[in-house]
Amino acid sequence: MKYLLILFSIFSYTQNQKFIPVDEETLEFIGEVKYTLHLNKKPIFTSLTSKDTITKLPNNVVFDSISFSKFNYKQTGLKKENLNEVVLLDKTVYELDEVVVVGSEQKEISIGEKARFVKRSSRMLMDSIDYGLLFHEFELKNKQIKKLLFFIEKVKYKTTYKIMFFSAQEIGNPLTYKTLQIKDTIFESPILTLEKGAKNEVIVDLQDYNIDMTNKNIFVCIQLENYYDENNNIIKPEAVNKTKLKFQLSKKLNYYEKMAYYYTNELTKELININQMINYDFANKLFVKPHRSILVAPAILLKVVNKN
Repeated sequence: MKYLLILFSIFSYTQNQKFIPVDEETLEFIGEVKYTLHLNKKPIFTSLTSKDTITKLPNNVVFDSISFSKFNYKQTGLKKENLNEVVLLDKTVYELDEVVVVGSEQKEISIGEKARFVKRSSRMLMDSIDYGLLFHEFELKNKQIKKLLFFIEKVKYKTTYKIMFFSAQEIGNPLTYKTLQIKDTIFESPILTLEKGAKNEVIVDLQDYNIDMTNKNIFVCIQLENYYDENNNIIKPEAVNKTKLKFQLSKKLNYYEKMAYYYTNELTKELININQMINYDFANKLFVKPHRSILVAPAILLKVVNKN
């Protein structure tokens, strides 16, 4: 996977002031935001921002401040001289399909993060071990797995897949870069199915398999098998129609992935700790912390119980 730092160009102010509204947490574009221009604290012009591109303010309206409002976002106001090319809006209420929501059944424990999804980071399911999450030995100690939960974008074509668990060892300096050495296959599920139209939460019951996680770091990935059309024929859909796993904001350093070499596009042999690499590069090359929207991980959780 290639990580690109997208920099917004500085807009020209010769005729119209221009801007785009962006979610403060995920840095994703927000369309159709209501904005009002004010002069001497009185509203004089109201409209909606573009649903898919830059918004240009009318150059025949004299104003000294602007306010923004959109359902589920905090109302924001700015003086004209403080209006930049990117307007950050703070979300106050989350939709169910925007954040991991996990029920709290008695005695069941969730291992994994629960955060907002970052839609632009959703990844296609792969038919090899290209990315996944590492659950550490200390998290799994004296635990028995009951279920695995993951979250997907809407399925365009019937998709079959497997859940894979591997024992794994982290290699490298915890302050710089770490890679992951895959060892033994701990568990391989039967072939499972995502039907066309399925979306959001997927629950896989694993309690009957008695998976042994004793004294192991467990690397979990969801591995693609095949896609099927309406006549149940195996197909190879275009990338835009492939089934995608949702990614969420992450504060952990347990997301590993193979990266692509810039010139050849070939994947590295090693699985690399992505968020640790991002943190290190920002600290040592840019001397700043990365925006939280850059640090993401697959939306995968384990539901476990304490062993008797």
